[in-house]
Amino acid sequence: MFTSRITLAAVLAVAAVAPLPAYAAGLHSLHEVDQNQGLEDCTAEAPNGAPLASGRIVAVDKDASRVTIDFRPLPLLPEGGVRVFAVEDPASLKGLGPGDRVRFEVERDGRGFVVTRLENSN
Repeated sequence: MFTSRITLAAVLAVAAVAPLPAYAAGLHSLHEVDQNQGLEDCTAEAPNGAPLASGRIVAVDKDASRVTIDFRPLPLLPEGGVRVFAVEDPASLKGLGPGDRVRFEVERDGRGFVVTRLENSN
């Protein structure tokens, strides 16, 4: 049982790091992008009245209904950075790919986070 926990931890660590080579393909981290490109503009609002978060897609895994997003700090995730999220509605991943700018809403789901709303903002 201890070995399976270590194996699971190793798999999760690799999954979290795997999308990072996308930056080598010329994609820039949001932390390096000029603010004048509109990444800070969030005109849409979440149902609770809070503005949607903004970010850039790093990777999309449609089969697993997961998306990797590079995002600025959020109230729920104050550290910001690159994170793999589960997606509540797999249909919202249609047409999205690495480098696309998105607005999204994220909620805590047990020990993880799930994207409940995802919009392309290109």
